[in-house]
Amino acid sequence: MHNRPTPDARKLSVILPCFNGAATLAVQLEALTVQDWPGGWELIVVNNGSTDDSMAMVEAYRARFPVLKIVEAHVPGTPRLGVPHSYNTGIQAATGNAFVFCEADDEVAPGWLAAMGRALTVHDFVLARLDHRKLNADWLHPPHGEGYQSAGLFRMPVAPHFFSASACGFGLSRSIYEKLGPLNVDFPIVHDGEYCWRAQLAGYALHFEPEALVHYREKSALMARFRQGQSWGRDTTRLHHHYRTAMGRLSLPRHLFSIVRSLPSGAKALLSRALRRPQGQALLAEWIWSFGWATGKLQLILQKPALSAQRGMGLATAAAAATAASAATAAVVADQVASG
Repeated sequence: MHNRPTPDARKLSVILPCFNGAATLAVQLEALTVQDWPGGWELIVVNNGSTDDSMAMVEAYRARFPVLKIVEAHVPGTPRLGVPHSYNTGIQAATGNAFVFCEADDEVAPGWLAAMGRALTVHDFVLARLDHRKLNADWLHPPHGEGYQSAGLFRMPVAPHFFSASACGFGLSRSIYEKLGPLNVDFPIVHDGEYCWRAQLAGYALHFEPEALVHYREKSALMARFRQGQSWGRDTTRLHHHYRTAMGRLSLPRHLFSIVRSLPSGAKALLSRALRRPQGQALLAEWIWSFGWATGKLQLILQKPALSAQRGMGLATAAAAATAASAATAAVVADQVASG
């Protein structure tokens, strides 16, 4: 295991990527104005080619932050890169000893920054707790449980049993970022999962911090949910191929069978919603996202993406490198959940 950071009131750099976020950005900016950290902090807003009033909104808040920087991640006339590129661009402009991520369509809770800062004095990689209720209608809340990263980190059910988390809850020491390198822009959606895997392979444990709360905003339009799920399905499958953890030769027939088997559930959810039954809309929203994920995964299976010679590695190597970090992370998560 790697040595933990020396406890101190380290300066924090809050990185906020934005692309046409005017519809929700003010909520996040208001939430950030009440944050505090004794070591000092700066807000770095990364504009990724916005064409709406996002940056004018940010400028209107300038006097309410200790330090505010707006940096440009997009070069006009070139392809617009995704969120991981924005985070990397923000970090390049950061002067803090640690970086805390947040996003333009979420809302950090009071005390979020202080909780992240305290955790980052003793951990290199900190993950915030996500709430799925405050910013979403009841029907958008997961029908079962409190939602992703609400009580701990997601763990792969198969070897090498990596933990994953959402980038909107990331806290990274500068030292771990310098060790691991920038977020991978080849994964526009699951750049956060890839970074979590990369950290565990390097021997770092992930610390889940329940006192650092982020209110997460779900997609509300059904087609937007389908597209989001589809993007996640594609990128997650690409990630498994990248690290050589993809399923074997029977993955295509198995996955086709699982898609066909899910169709009756979709029809039932659609009928339940049409009849205005309790949970009908929630069940349909959940199924739409899952069906999008399944079709995205199918697309990648059919494409058979090439494995990266530089980054790809066998399961045995991955499992051996990740065992210590995964065990330490599991112990931390179990302790946090039990104490919470």
